[in-house]
Amino acid sequence: MVAGIESRFFEGPQNRRIPRYSLTDYDRGLFRTVGEILAVSLAQGGPSPAFLSPWTYSYLCSGQMNAMDLNRSVVADAQSQTLIDKVESSTEESIKDQDLIDEIYNRGFTGSVSLENKESIVRSLILHASLRLQPMLDELTEGLKLYGLLEIIRKYPDICRPLFVPGEDIKVNAEFFMGSIRPKLSEEGTNRHQVEMKMIDFLQDFLYEAEAEDQGHADDMEEPSPITPARLLQWITGQGHIPLLPSEKKDFGVVIDFNHDCATEFKEHTVCFPVVSACARTIRLPVKHMSSSEQFKAVLTEAFYLGQEFSSV
Repeated sequence: MVAGIESRFFEGPQNRRIPRYSLTDYDRGLFRTVGEILAVSLAQGGPSPAFLSPWTYSYLCSGQMNAMDLNRSVVADAQSQTLIDKVESSTEESIKDQDLIDEIYNRGFTGSVSLENKESIVRSLILHASLRLQPMLDELTEGLKLYGLLEIIRKYPDICRPLFVPGEDIKVNAEFFMGSIRPKLSEEGTNRHQVEMKMIDFLQDFLYEAEAEDQGHADDMEEPSPITPARLLQWITGQGHIPLLPSEKKDFGVVIDFNHDCATEFKEHTVCFPVVSACARTIRLPVKHMSSSEQFKAVLTEAFYLGQEFSSV
């Protein structure tokens, strides 16, 4: 839900999002609903909306725009960015283009459009882009009043900042996943123990490969979403984020169980899949069908994509 909110209602560089200008969403009260959902998510242990720009968070804390924060970084919509680029790169000849002049005046500038006023024009365009977001920001602020969250943010802005503005990396990665596993291993020295340790290595390779592929797809919105450590964690445990509270983080774990006896359980069969239990935060791996790195990746990938709903997989 929080990831969907980020992509649907916010725009700008990753980890520095600002609200997307939309009168339709504003008129329907959706930004207030967004604020309420974020408050509920935080009250229930996360995930936190740690994707906001410092400027957006500053507005939530104060309820007003700080002139010191108004710079190019607060402009996220493509049209405004393109217009500012045109002004900043303009020449004595291009600044006289009538379409450019009209566009500048339509966005609130009242002075003479000339190279001498280039800096003033850019400041005016930034101010216009910022001020038109104020209704969305105010609605978002109203929604954050749920459970008294806004009051807490404004009383402890520095403490609450990491919940909204990216700082320390709180995204689930392969390292966090591997640090959280609790494998139920057979007695050391046995053949079963050796096989299980090999599967742990397969899992580690799988996670780091998935993480690398995710980074490669980060800016490619046309590609389907690949498996990531966060999505795999959510499939197994129901939670795709690092716990917010230190006590929860300390106790968080993914139990890995190994099924060595599927041939006895299911008699003749070609393949069986890992079984996950989100409530118990457990995944049970069928050893016989994941004995090589290629088999491990193929079976786990198929189980993941086919097992997104409650089913027999």
